[in-house]
Amino acid sequence: MTSIQPFRAHTLSPEVAKTVVAPHYDSMSAKERGQFADDHRDNYLNAMRSLEEYPQGLAPPIDVLMARNRAVLEKFLVNGSYSKCQSAALYVYRQESSHHVQSGVVAEVPISEYEHGQMLPHEHTRREREQQLTAYLETVGVSSSPVCLAYDAVPGIDSCVEQAMLSQPLLDFRTDDGVRQMIWQVRSAQLIEALQAGFSAVPRTYITDGHHRAAAGAEFAARKRKAGFILSSEQPSTRLLALLVPLNELQLLSHNRYLPNLENFDRRKFLSALKGTFKVEKIDSRLVSDEGLTAPGQFIMLLAGESYRLNIKPLYLTGDVVGDLDVSLLQEQVLSPLLDVQDPRSDPRLHFLGGDLGLAGLRARCVGDRDIGFVCFPPTLAQWLAVAGEGKVMPPKSTNFIPKARSGLFVRML
Repeated sequence: MTSIQPFRAHTLSPEVAKTVVAPHYDSMSAKERGQFADDHRDNYLNAMRSLEEYPQGLAPPIDVLMARNRAVLEKFLVNGSYSKCQSAALYVYRQESSHHVQSGVVAEVPISEYEHGQMLPHEHTRREREQQLTAYLETVGVSSSPVCLAYDAVPGIDSCVEQAMLSQPLLDFRTDDGVRQMIWQVRSAQLIEALQAGFSAVPRTYITDGHHRAAAGAEFAARKRKAGFILSSEQPSTRLLALLVPLNELQLLSHNRYLPNLENFDRRKFLSALKGTFKVEKIDSRLVSDEGLTAPGQFIMLLAGESYRLNIKPLYLTGDVVGDLDVSLLQEQVLSPLLDVQDPRSDPRLHFLGGDLGLAGLRARCVGDRDIGFVCFPPTLAQWLAVAGEGKVMPPKSTNFIPKARSGLFVRML
């Protein structure tokens, strides 16, 4: 069963919502996030700065950085950006873009569900990122970015969500990317009980976004216990802030890859080596957006201002649910053997870009003669569920669920 609980939070004030709420930061590089925060001092990103956003050698010590984040948060809490923390409630969070609508429930979920395997991941985490996020929880003392979970749709939950959306929303605004963000507060005891009953019939959830936040939440609670704190199940530190969305409302896009300014790169040798594994077809750049990708095992490659379509030769398909993912094929047949990217989780040359930014977004980052980019065919929901259900993991940045839950809508004190 999945347990959800109401929670106490400061909520974003409507008057400043568009200015304060954090952007879709997965679409930015660390450098771009840092620059955005510097240019928008009233944005919540300034309360969640990370070490990666600073030029090499210029990042402050971790304790100094977290103290700065805490100071910015305190400023937000007293300058009218957030309402006063009220009684515990659930929330319905709806996002509408021009071509997709997604509605979910924001609640607390016990960390024990993550620890005991009821909350299924599909990616490994990086220890250094876990530690940085754990330090954030310890020093800043809030969670404001929900772990995003998916579940098999339950009619009773759907009807409760629809009922909640009949009332006046707490927030209703559009972010700069055109996505409408709507929040309803659920304080009715009857409706809360009905939602809890509905989720009690959900045997498991699947992490769509927030693997590191979930791991950090578990580490935070473990450290408090080790330090001698007696934690009851009612305390926020034993729960994760979560957004729960039904599987039938998910939209799954690709995470594309690019490597800028490659050193010692021989274009002719690279293209020749590719032809051993792929059918390589040079295509008119003007037609790429129209033709796009039509099937798994196919990639669009941008190289030195030219566009290519790559089709994997059937001989190199493995029959394995993870091995045949397009991101796996790209890693094993191109990035590792031809470009020496042995660990995609840590190689600083490899960059990721959400598929929602499209080919134009990738092309804008691949403008030099030694830049190379790959558009990947996204995994299907069936592939993703199979990987998670079998206890396996995908390569990093394999999935791109959109729209992304925004940080800074809620400030939940720990």
